[in-house]
Amino acid sequence: MLNETYEYCMDLLENSRCKSLPFHSIEHTRDVFQYVKTIADYEGIYGSDLEPILIAALFHDTGMAEIYVNHEDQSVVYALEYLKKQNYPEDKTKTVIACILSTKMPQSPKTLAEKIICDADLYHLGIESYIFRNERLRAEWKQFFNIEYSEEEWYSLNVEFLEKQIFHTSYGKTVLENRKDLNCKMLKERHDNYKFES
Repeated sequence: MLNETYEYCMDLLENSRCKSLPFHSIEHTRDVFQYVKTIADYEGIYGSDLEPILIAALFHDTGMAEIYVNHEDQSVVYALEYLKKQNYPEDKTKTVIACILSTKMPQSPKTLAEKIICDADLYHLGIESYIFRNERLRAEWKQFFNIEYSEEEWYSLNVEFLEKQIFHTSYGKTVLENRKDLNCKMLKERHDNYKFES
């Protein structure tokens, strides 16, 4: 089931505009899929309890094929359509849908499953390549919203986001939080240097 769903979602992303998205790319979905495994392992979630979270990870950005803002709603449509054909259990389908919807910003996950996928979706905030990945998001916003930020505006916007954002799982709080704080500090320094130079 999981292998088939993986192939189905990769094919959906590959054959849509998602293929050319700088940030919400196929690579992002693959990463979130792996991050869910990493966090779930730390939280002690395995097997049949893990499966619907992984399925949600595969579908969570598929809605980008149709719409950008509130794409999660379209992702749910795709997931429901697919899972119904697979005769996937109703209780697990509900978990998949709840997990997808929980990734809407601002995040407000309630269950552990939702907390896992939310932290997986924002995992990049707590790794060394954050600055590089964040520039991809900047390029994507320019592409879709025609918004171009100055260096100072971009750093300021992201410092504010990082300061407000919280991780929800034990893994996020103990592993990702420290690096996120370092990334925030780095952005602040860049922001201050840019202000000083200009």
